[in-house]
Amino acid sequence: MSVTIHLVRHGEVENPKGVIYGRLPGYNLSERGQRQAEAAADRLAAADLGALWASPLERAQETAQAIAARHPGLEIVTDQRIIESATTVEGVGRDVMALLRSPKHWWHFRNPWGPSWGESFSDIKARMLDAIEDARSQAGGRELAIVSHQTPVLVARLALARRRVPPWLAFTPCGTGSVTTLMLEEGKVLSAAYFAPPI
Repeated sequence: MSVTIHLVRHGEVENPKGVIYGRLPGYNLSERGQRQAEAAADRLAAADLGALWASPLERAQETAQAIAARHPGLEIVTDQRIIESATTVEGVGRDVMALLRSPKHWWHFRNPWGPSWGESFSDIKARMLDAIEDARSQAGGRELAIVSHQTPVLVARLALARRRVPPWLAFTPCGTGSVTTLMLEEGKVLSAAYFAPPI
């Protein structure tokens, strides 16, 4: 059976303090992020979507709403399995100096292959693929869009392509507001396309 899957990363987030927000509530799209969400929605406007699933976090929901607006009658399914990856460094600054100033977090970076600072890649892979399979069933042979976050999108893309490397070693692009489209047949990727908003 063939299927087309659109893996969407939410648009840019309003983050004036520059922290790792992870699953923290209250992080919405910035103005630029809203434009990126609209660009992603434009990209998928002609897609024959039978399912639109999104992470429960605000930024993913707002991005999914832009996509849903192009597909009247298509409801957003909110699924916890496609949420951002769990991390022990929520609220810490994004730059290296912020981490160096927080010695209580140093131990969490002992194993980048794990990764030891949060949810394992194998756990992310399992939950993402499980959700994608359920969304595929709901789509009834039509295309599906999954609106999620950087690491889950990268892990899902690599898993669907059957590549066993950590996300950062694959050098796979996944910018905010991006859409990665995979066409699969019998579980094999026939083609892949990547769209990044020019905003």
